[in-house]
Amino acid sequence: AYFGLDPAVKQSGKFNGDKVHMSKRGSSLARRILHMVSLNNLKVDKGTKAPVNPVIYDYYTDKCKSKKKNVAVGAVMHKICNIIFAILRDNKPFEIITQQEHCKRYAAKHPDKAGMNAA
Repeated sequence: AYFGLDPAVKQSGKFNGDKVHMSKRGSSLARRILHMVSLNNLKVDKGTKAPVNPVIYDYYTDKCKSKKKNVAVGAVMHKICNIIFAILRDNKPFEIITQQEHCKRYAAKHPDKAGMNAA
């Protein structure tokens, strides 16, 4: 909630609002910085025609299938915020890995739980 990326739900008595948007309660400067970081992660390199960050780009294109572009950018901002938190929490450098690579690493590290994901 510090960055204001959490949903703001309108409710009063029996009324439940169906329009949910970002609360924007947090730091507007931090939100602008996250917005610029997310836009830079979504860029496509002109020479190679490959995305700068393929994991974030795939996440964005999946979100764009069911949501509007600005909503998808908000989801990317939230994902980047979670990545930054994990980097600071674990004190490890950032590396781009795909979801398949993550599943392989998890299965190698936890062989007793690897069979649960196959079902």
